[in-house]
Amino acid sequence: MTVDIAGVAGGAPPFALGAPGVYFASAARAPRLVVEPMDEVAFVGVAPRGPAWEPVDDPTLVEAGVAYARSVAVAVDSWDGYLERFGGFEGEGLLPHAVATFFAQGGRRAHIVRIVHRGPDRPDVGRPPPGCARLQLTSPVCITGGAPLALRARNEGSWGNRLVVRLTFPSRPVHAQPLTESTLRLDPGGSLPAGALLRIRSAGRVAVAFVSALRRVGRRGDPRHDLVAVLDRPVVMAGPAVVELVTAELLVTDEDPARLRQEHFPGLGLHPAHPRFLPDVVRQESRLVDVLGDDGGQVELVDPAATEVIARGYGGADRWHLITPEDFFGRLTDGDDTGVEGLDCLLGAPGAATVVVPDLYRAERLPPAPPAPTPAPDPQFRPCRPATPSRATGSAHGPGLASLRLDPTAPKVLERIVALQQRLVAVAERLNLVALLDVPPGLLARQVLAWRSSFDSSHAAAYHPWLRAPADEPAPAGAQRVAGRPVRRDPTGPLLLLPPSAVAAGIIARCELRQGVSRGPANEPAFGVVDVAERVDGERHTELHGLGVNVFLPEPDGVRLTGCRTLATDRAWRQLTARRLLLLIERVVRRQLQWTVFEPDGTQLRAGLQRQLDQLLADLSAEGAFAGATPETSWFVHVASGPGVGRVVVEVGVAPSEPAEFIVVRVAINAEGATETSLSVGPGVIRHG
Repeated sequence: MTVDIAGVAGGAPPFALGAPGVYFASAARAPRLVVEPMDEVAFVGVAPRGPAWEPVDDPTLVEAGVAYARSVAVAVDSWDGYLERFGGFEGEGLLPHAVATFFAQGGRRAHIVRIVHRGPDRPDVGRPPPGCARLQLTSPVCITGGAPLALRARNEGSWGNRLVVRLTFPSRPVHAQPLTESTLRLDPGGSLPAGALLRIRSAGRVAVAFVSALRRVGRRGDPRHDLVAVLDRPVVMAGPAVVELVTAELLVTDEDPARLRQEHFPGLGLHPAHPRFLPDVVRQESRLVDVLGDDGGQVELVDPAATEVIARGYGGADRWHLITPEDFFGRLTDGDDTGVEGLDCLLGAPGAATVVVPDLYRAERLPPAPPAPTPAPDPQFRPCRPATPSRATGSAHGPGLASLRLDPTAPKVLERIVALQQRLVAVAERLNLVALLDVPPGLLARQVLAWRSSFDSSHAAAYHPWLRAPADEPAPAGAQRVAGRPVRRDPTGPLLLLPPSAVAAGIIARCELRQGVSRGPANEPAFGVVDVAERVDGERHTELHGLGVNVFLPEPDGVRLTGCRTLATDRAWRQLTARRLLLLIERVVRRQLQWTVFEPDGTQLRAGLQRQLDQLLADLSAEGAFAGATPETSWFVHVASGPGVGRVVVEVGVAPSEPAEFIVVRVAINAEGATETSLSVGPGVIRHG
């Protein structure tokens, strides 16, 4: 029997209780399985700033000598959120442009991984991450031992040189009377936090001391008690004393001309026993700065009468020129299971279902940009302004990404690019993601076919060709943003070459948010894209589509994505919707059925699992995910006890629906000139004649 004792523990019972006694409750229903979103995308690339080399809290990693995680996945829900954490377009990578176009297509959430150079050795507590600006807080504060208190920019980059830190020491009076040189009697109704700093003025002298303990001391012949503060050092107090509680207040300012950022931390303490110890608060809450070195000692106020100290950042450096393609990958394949390097950090981003790596390499030769249109005559005869050059129309790479430059048109270099993309697909398969790949730009038709023959995976989809869009610019200060999207240049200005995978990622997310995971992301417009880098004619389009390469084509109403296939050679896995549907089902089973691990194996458990999975698949069927018209022709669920003790095997089989890729129009004309038209929709080949 089941006895509900929730009321004894103070919780609300699931039914009304009457007189005291034992009540029988019905068995709790298993939680309903819900369809999890698959629209979240991980973007991995180069940014001018953003989380990297973050301190780790896992004791196992600390014991293994891992003090910092080089790569961190950060979720952002808007373009404005990306700007706040990772900066704008001032960097050398394509990452900001890829994220901007993802949100412009209608994407909802992106997981951003900023790649920085690995280096020969990992930094530890005594050796901070490289490239971070320093902020030296000189007298009147220092840490135990006389060393100056120092901060550093939270992550590497020249952006840290714009940091300004202002540390002030506000105070308020405390009602206290000296008892001895090391004790003060406080107001019985008052209280002080552990590790509080007191400033004591007596007989023209000023001294500071930390409160090491608070005690209640009884009075002789009096039931009342005194609250006594024990100081950590003796203070000479001749005559009346004025006691003040001194706290620290930290203001961190990033003087970025494009986006001012500030952090304010009031009520800080300078002793490790304080509940808001300054180094601890900075390390846990600040996005801009971190404490440099060991923060175990207390912070001393050398000048008791000090009111503030100001420090500015220096020494921050951009290390883009050191980044290599190897920095994008972790070390899980080398037996290191830390998961804090490159793409491996996506283990900590379970929401991501797709991965895009726009900066895996930089194509050294790109198709030339079309000439800028001639400006229309000005009826007021004002002088024409010279066109502003754009890095998007000149060199295809910034000067700081030399180690990522690869020329796809060179056969040996193309092999290197293929090897990198194959490695990316292997990571996606291991992490249960779908990798969106870009066909290298500038290839001849036969080279594209050779590139395609190097892949056979349903965890990868390829997109071609590269796309042209107006270059994005950060919004000026005070400018109004619409739906978090960046402010774009005049469409008649220079164009930026975008990787098609970034646009496809936004289209995939848009289609799922609108119609569910079963909606094939094809025949969809690419918002903001004005042209393609290479024209694909009808015959070549047919060939590429048959090989699973998804093509963007310019249409009268704009550029559209025309396919949604994977790079699998197995026909059963050729549709991207089928792969994403199976990943969704696997994700739901792994995450939402964890509660069954410690349940007793039996008929009741297996029947419950059967009902839950049937309910989930029925929900997906209602969205059009399956080809069959009935449950019997759409899916099956088998739940049985597996070999060994304590094992339950769940087998799910589904028949995914395929998108209607072709519409065949047949027109018949009779002898009298009347026409008869019929349409048939479905996969197949359009035959002429």
